[in-house]
Amino acid sequence: MEYNRVQLKQAAKQAMKGQRPHPMLITLLYIILTNLGCQLVMRILGAASGSDRLFREFMLSGQLYTDPEDWIQYILFNLMTPGRLVVALLVGGVLATILGSLWMALMNVGYVNFCLGMVRRQQPTTGALFSVFPQFGPVLGTRILVGIFEFLWCLLFGVGAVVLLAVAVLLFAEIEVLMLLTVLAIYVALLVGIVWATLRYAMVDFLIVDRGVTGKEAIQESKRLMKGNIGRLFLLQLSFIGWNLLTFGLCMAGIMALVVPITVQVAYGNVNDIGGMIASAGIGLFVMLIAFIGSAVIGLWMRPYETGAMAKFYEWARGANAPTDPANWN
Repeated sequence: MEYNRVQLKQAAKQAMKGQRPHPMLITLLYIILTNLGCQLVMRILGAASGSDRLFREFMLSGQLYTDPEDWIQYILFNLMTPGRLVVALLVGGVLATILGSLWMALMNVGYVNFCLGMVRRQQPTTGALFSVFPQFGPVLGTRILVGIFEFLWCLLFGVGAVVLLAVAVLLFAEIEVLMLLTVLAIYVALLVGIVWATLRYAMVDFLIVDRGVTGKEAIQESKRLMKGNIGRLFLLQLSFIGWNLLTFGLCMAGIMALVVPITVQVAYGNVNDIGGMIASAGIGLFVMLIAFIGSAVIGLWMRPYETGAMAKFYEWARGANAPTDPANWN
């Protein structure tokens, strides 16, 4: 089967048009539920560990103690006692972050399930987001395993880059041009290595929701499907950079629309002109709001578009690399 990136993306957009409920609404629900789950975990563990109270007392102490020496002494000897600090960091910090990340991973797999059903024209509903909950243990175990593998590969490439950089410094310290070119080559090689290390596992979530395989089996099959296709998937993801830059540009334009008029008013206008400053701030807030809404709408449209294109890529890779014996995925 011939690979055509343009047709693949067009097919994803066509699938979005025919999907009911609209994928932007499902994406909004997915984002809300993901953030609510993370916030709930943070609040529960923050209250249980005392980290929330510790943070509030820390902020309040800055107002009570005007002398920096008294403030630091209070923090070190009264506020941040060793036992309290350890519990706050481990439970309210590390554990909360881990559980929040696992919740995000679980919801992301459910969202992948929705997008895969969308491009297959199966008209998935909101229930697709929660389809992997019955097997959350194997799913989370697989995501943890993938995260470990990606981290180890990136660590290996990072250590290699540091070693090569040290060698380059020893060899070309006095030759600035060669030194610059060598550092640039090492940096590019590091990026290529990180891309390779992450994209080879890119099909794991699709395999989980499509074939129900988890753990080492899903990882091995993802590596098989991505063999010779990492460059294609990288270019597919890179092709969305224009939309991502537009979203970022709108956010920056909104911020600048608020900051620049006020700065100009303060620097070159009459600082006593309260009405003028209020008008500048009001116009800036309005423009910022419009820019942020536009950025949010584009983001809600882009997420199912990108994930749908990834789903179509999975469909193509599965067909192009279908084994003669489906039982042999190794």
